[in-house]
Amino acid sequence: MFRLALLITLIVCSINSFSAQTLIFAELNGSPTMNTTGWNLTGAATTGDTGGDSNGNSDEMILTNNVNGSSGGAFFSQPIDLATCYQWNVDFYFRIFDGSSADGIAFCFLDVPPTGFVSGGGVGIPQTANGIKVVFDTYDNGCGSNPEIQIFNGAGYNECGTGIVKVNNSGGNLNFIRSNAYNHAVISYDNGVITVSVNGTQWLSTNYTVTFVGYMGFTASTGGSNDRHSIKDARIYADIATPDAGPDISICSGSNGQIGATSNPNYIYSWSPAAGLSQTNVSDPTVNLTNSGTSPITQTFTVTTTLVSNPTSCPVSDNVVVTVKPLNYSTITTSVCQGGSYTIGGQTFSTAGTHQATVIGANGCDSTITLNLSFNPPLTGTINASICQGGSYSFFGQVLTNGGIYTQTTQNPAGCDSIVTLNLIVNPPLSSVTNVAICPGATYSFFGQTLTNPGNYSQQIQNAQGCDSIVNLILSFKPIATATVSHAMCQGENYNFNGQVYSQQGTYTATVLGSNGCDSIVTLNLTVYPIPPAPVLSNNSPLNCPGDPLVLSAEFYDFATYSWIGPNNFSSTQQNNTFNAYPVNMGIYSATLTVNGCVSPAASIPVTITNIFNFEDFIFPNVITPDNDGINDKLDVQSYFYTCYEFELFIYNRWGNVVFSHKFNEDPFEGKTTDGTELSDGVYYYKLVFNEGSKSGYFHIIR
Repeated sequence: MFRLALLITLIVCSINSFSAQTLIFAELNGSPTMNTTGWNLTGAATTGDTGGDSNGNSDEMILTNNVNGSSGGAFFSQPIDLATCYQWNVDFYFRIFDGSSADGIAFCFLDVPPTGFVSGGGVGIPQTANGIKVVFDTYDNGCGSNPEIQIFNGAGYNECGTGIVKVNNSGGNLNFIRSNAYNHAVISYDNGVITVSVNGTQWLSTNYTVTFVGYMGFTASTGGSNDRHSIKDARIYADIATPDAGPDISICSGSNGQIGATSNPNYIYSWSPAAGLSQTNVSDPTVNLTNSGTSPITQTFTVTTTLVSNPTSCPVSDNVVVTVKPLNYSTITTSVCQGGSYTIGGQTFSTAGTHQATVIGANGCDSTITLNLSFNPPLTGTINASICQGGSYSFFGQVLTNGGIYTQTTQNPAGCDSIVTLNLIVNPPLSSVTNVAICPGATYSFFGQTLTNPGNYSQQIQNAQGCDSIVNLILSFKPIATATVSHAMCQGENYNFNGQVYSQQGTYTATVLGSNGCDSIVTLNLTVYPIPPAPVLSNNSPLNCPGDPLVLSAEFYDFATYSWIGPNNFSSTQQNNTFNAYPVNMGIYSATLTVNGCVSPAASIPVTITNIFNFEDFIFPNVITPDNDGINDKLDVQSYFYTCYEFELFIYNRWGNVVFSHKFNEDPFEGKTTDGTELSDGVYYYKLVFNEGSKSGYFHIIR
């Protein structure tokens, strides 16, 4: 079975039985008319005769005639997969002549088939065409001396673009490219290296790795000039080796078989899978496989060949199927009487153990029989039996009434001796005692009797062995359990007792199921405490000045605890509380009583401070009249502004001299100096100094 990893129908031409073969991917040739089967012709492309060869047949592919603005192309219609073929060649003849030098001819290998061709310039290559382009360029677009040979990999084509590898017409060395006669071109790909040769001379080489499935063909265009572009005798091919895996074979499990064919020294061989093969790099390895099943199995081996002269050329494969027949195995396990024997496969075995006999099976493979042979000694068995006192037991025709050990020799079904031993037991009458306790008022069933009273009862029955047995019952009553629960709560609360809700103080009973399964009586002692009255509160508010002591008091109540709350996060559990109060402490203070866990309603009292004064806010008098008429005779800051804060007052005359000063709780200013001298009428300056700052201004003295 022969196969090759390509996507096209292949034509293989044999050279000889011991050398390479040529694998032709596609070709354009034929006479008298070129065969274009499998090729798509577009644009101006057609078969015909240019006059550039020695005959007048239509054996040439004319891509453009010698007119301007013309383009044409010919591409093989089926994709070619070169991903596993690392060496291939393009061999063709081309002619560019009959005009005034136009664009040129290009060989292309593209990832998708072209859908249109450039009309005119660009060597007929569409801008969307992606892949390898080898261009024979005969028109100078201003970026080199033409003719040129170019190689480009990518999308589209631009003679002056980046990425083009080229050789130009330095010194006229490429003038032959545009010629009336056909030139012979060979494009070779070898492991990523692309070389271009014309008429036996290599002109250009570069590296482009080709791994995709693509389409090969030729394009040409004339652009703004004219020339006739044509090709002939085109072949796209690779050198391959012919594989031969040999005919399918059958072998027995564990036996050797030969596959493959005679070795060709020009080939490299590679077999897979390797398991079961003697070698994987020869033409005819030995195969040895094991089949541990009961049915035949198959294994397919593949040989892949390449050329010694070109190991990276296209690998070709062939398959062979090896059928592995199983060996037959069977096991016989048997036993014979001591002194006997067993025959199998013409062999007689008279010793205990494992023996093997080999015979030829129906499939022609060995069949192995394993015999597990054992010898039966005289068998022994024991019977354990019992009878009731006064009964009997039959043992091989004997009627036995007494307990003891008895033996008897017999033959078993295999014909071997067997010794049976009897252990006979005589059972006396049995008795048992059962203690049962029931709830008072309940009943107990005892062998059909319904018992309601405690006492001792007995009954004679037969036990599991069929012997008499006396059952004794001791019946008693379980005790009735009692319990007492005490609970206290506040007036207005409820208590759930055995499904009943109680709110009044008292003693209550309930019957419940006890842990012993009998009724249990539970007594509840319920205490209800009254809610205490709201506390009577008092204080020393209003306070005269900030910082004065505040006294909060609650009237005494027996066994009570107290809970105070008030401004500035105040809280206390004391009956009486004393602390210095400031404006932040003014507000409503509340308290409750708690007696026996019951909380009273809350009572509240206010706390205020009378003299809260800010020196920044008061208006200083602008005149005093110290004439002893009792009206506006003096400047008394402390009494006039009702302040409780420390201060110091300074009086200055118009020359800036201090004529009077006094502090908190000192004599006020009465129009005199500190030493008692009367001050004359006029304007005076004052300065009032206090903790937070100072305040100053002017006032008049008028008598």
